[in-house]
Amino acid sequence: MKKVVRPLYNIFLDLKRSFKLSLLQVKNNNLTIGSNTIIDYKTKIYSFNNTISIGNNVYLRSNDKYYQAGMPFSTTLLTDVKGSFIKIGDNCRINGVYIHAQKGITIGANCVIASGVNIMDSNGHQLKSYDRTSGRDEPSEIVIGNNVWIGLNAIILKGTIIGNNAVIGAGSVVKGEYPANSLIMGNPAKLVKQINMEQ
Repeated sequence: MKKVVRPLYNIFLDLKRSFKLSLLQVKNNNLTIGSNTIIDYKTKIYSFNNTISIGNNVYLRSNDKYYQAGMPFSTTLLTDVKGSFIKIGDNCRINGVYIHAQKGITIGANCVIASGVNIMDSNGHQLKSYDRTSGRDEPSEIVIGNNVWIGLNAIILKGTIIGNNAVIGAGSVVKGEYPANSLIMGNPAKLVKQINMEQ
């Protein structure tokens, strides 16, 4: 009996994913999704007619089943200011990650981003303010290179540029520009060492 029920359950999940995906495509005219891309049905995508581009063979994961760590929230992509964009390159694995663009966030190809990560190109509130309940700061684009691994619960702040092949340690708070092949860790995050990609 189990051999029959389990495949039917998997088929149901696939249909549910496809149905959710078709709704997203109808509601968001500027959403493009590449071939062989999987979007778990709990994933949230809000484009408000801004641009969200997801490459080929991408997995936007929101189901924690068989995932190696806790997953505090579903993957969410949000562009809520006119002209803002999110671009995710081919062959990326996005696992329970919150990505909020008010200007622009670019993620290169072959990236792995662990659960609990927040990537936000705006601080939300102004640094100088006599009323913290009103006003917003100026957003600044984030660019994450190819083949970057971002560890659990890291925070990537506005204006950050991360070079190719970099690794961001778990729990790091990252702001600034970092060269390719960097190991970046800490709060505030610092360049710990260069990764020798030839060995």
